[in-house]
Amino acid sequence: MIKLILSIIFIICFIINSIESFKMITLTTGPPSDLGWNNMINQGRIGVTKAMDIEDSRLFVVSGRNDTYDLLLPIIQNDDIDLVICSSLDHGDACKEIAAMYVNSTEIKTQFLVRGSGATTKNLIQFTYNYASVNYLSGMFAGLQTKTNKIGFISPGITAGASDCFVYAFWLGAKHVNPNIKFYYYNIGSYLDRDKAKGAAEDLIDIYDCDVIGDTLDDFTASNVAISRGRYAIGTNGFPQRDVYGENVVYTYAYNWTKYFIPIASAVKNKIAPSKWYADFNKDNNLSLYDLSFGFQVSAETKFKIINQTKSFASYVRTLHPYFCNEYMEAYTQKYNLSRQPNTTNCITTTGFIGIDAPVGDMNYLGNYTIKFSKVEFQKSIQIGFSIVCGLLIGFVILMMIGIVKYQDTPSIRSASPFFLNLTLLGGVIIFIGIIVWVAPISTHQCNARFWLVTIGFSTLIGSLVVKNVRIWLIFDNPELKIRTITNNQLFPWVGLCLLINIVLMSVITTVGDLKAIEAQGIDSLGKFEYMTVCKMNYTGAATLYSILAYFGTLLLVGVFVSWKIRIVHIEEFSECTAIAKTLYSISFCLFVIVPLMISPQDKQSETIILCVTGIFITIGALLIFFLPKFWRIFGNTKQGSHEHFTQRKQSAIATARAESANRNNSSNSFGFSKSTGQLGNTVSGSESLNDDSNESSLSNETK
Repeated sequence: MIKLILSIIFIICFIINSIESFKMITLTTGPPSDLGWNNMINQGRIGVTKAMDIEDSRLFVVSGRNDTYDLLLPIIQNDDIDLVICSSLDHGDACKEIAAMYVNSTEIKTQFLVRGSGATTKNLIQFTYNYASVNYLSGMFAGLQTKTNKIGFISPGITAGASDCFVYAFWLGAKHVNPNIKFYYYNIGSYLDRDKAKGAAEDLIDIYDCDVIGDTLDDFTASNVAISRGRYAIGTNGFPQRDVYGENVVYTYAYNWTKYFIPIASAVKNKIAPSKWYADFNKDNNLSLYDLSFGFQVSAETKFKIINQTKSFASYVRTLHPYFCNEYMEAYTQKYNLSRQPNTTNCITTTGFIGIDAPVGDMNYLGNYTIKFSKVEFQKSIQIGFSIVCGLLIGFVILMMIGIVKYQDTPSIRSASPFFLNLTLLGGVIIFIGIIVWVAPISTHQCNARFWLVTIGFSTLIGSLVVKNVRIWLIFDNPELKIRTITNNQLFPWVGLCLLINIVLMSVITTVGDLKAIEAQGIDSLGKFEYMTVCKMNYTGAATLYSILAYFGTLLLVGVFVSWKIRIVHIEEFSECTAIAKTLYSISFCLFVIVPLMISPQDKQSETIILCVTGIFITIGALLIFFLPKFWRIFGNTKQGSHEHFTQRKQSAIATARAESANRNNSSNSFGFSKSTGQLGNTVSGSESLNDDSNESSLSNETK
């Protein structure tokens, strides 16, 4: 008894194991979420999976021959797949190649379902469907529904491997029910390009006033645009859009691939020889590929005409349908050398029909739609604001320059050298002009001009201040108490050297650095089809720019160091050294704060604002710190135009201490002389130095 039970169990297990599980793969070119072709293919996959209780039913999103081949081949070789549904023409070449590799294989039993009407093989099934009939019906609906008599259409076009024969079928359906319609259509070069579909639909509505738009795309983008503009939306991509959008969609047709995938998969499972499959409207609704749906606002007359036409299509052969035989085909086939059906003059063949790419009749072809890239400009309000501010500051600085000339003989101005004062102010003017240019519309000339102006301006301003400070340092850092005369002519070469270094470095940026304006995308927060004109330089130019910044940093460090060295000078004639020091300290501090901000990620507009605000703040701050005390002294003493200490010979405590120390050292090293014969002092000759036409600064050793 036990042996019998074990034998029965063994037989049952053997039978179960001998039953092979059915494995199926479905390929789509896009995700099922497209609410179009790929979604309906996936619905067909789900339908056959449920109906046949398939446990291994896989979906892969892939496009292109190479990617499809690379994905599919190892799966076929290793996973014992029964059926591959290659849903798109995009998969056809790869699927056919793999099928041909294993057509006579005893190990690989996979069968491939591909789009087309070619020959079948032992493992290749061909399926096709009549897309023209349903497009003709959709055109009829558009012609009956339009209020403006202007209809639009969007097609992938020949560049996507799609003939415009289906566009023609749509137009013809509209034309047959409404001879007054005007028809406009675009090609976008792809079945799935949301950006182009959106732009083309917007043009058809905004420019051509189309109130009904059809398409042969894989998604619902075009109709979404129509809905957003208050126009009629029709679902012409095979998905039941009314199930999602309700009454916003007044007409739709939907593919029902389950009706065909079930018998095809069953034939494969039952090892029935491959055959060709054709899908269209059918008298038997169980074999009809298309399910139609209408909105409640569609008139009964319109519904009747559409449904009656579907019955007409199902009642006679496709080659006699109106989009094959009509009044336009005789002239069209003759013009474009397309084949006609035998013994007819106005009926095109199936091959000829697929070859229809040029407009028929009064179809208006608008060409391949290209997305218009929009240029993002720098905000005009910011440009105007900076320009006005800098213009006012230039006027203010010019007034100071006029004041320097007018009061050049006053002690406060004369002691500081009017020429160097105006040179410093000129540097400020150049910087402000550079900032105005910086926010101007960008071009290659503007890119170069703004760097030249700003760097030359800063070199002039900072260089003049530093050189003046060095002169004061050389005068007072004088342990031997010798008279030193340093004229403006002796300082000019040093200022010139500062400018020369700047000019050389900027010349490198302009020439070798290839500084120019370019149109940049994908920067900042620009949209996919937006661009901005920006200044760009190569690696050499960037390295040179960093060298200029390092040069400015070095110049500031020298100025700060010299300012620290002359901190002990308290003689009012040279009191500008304090103002210079404060100016240089302020500039250094601002740069210390700004540089980290610039290193951190910034969009171009924010970067420009930071740079310009910093330039304005540093420049006007430096000029005010340096020049306000001078004009305060001039206008603070109405009698002489300056305070009295500029007309006196004032003794420096530090210099006196140095003189006494030097005198003691000299006396201790002398033979027969006393250590001190009186009080030695280091005085600066105020009036004498000020009246020297050579604008000298001198140090005198005197004994009282």
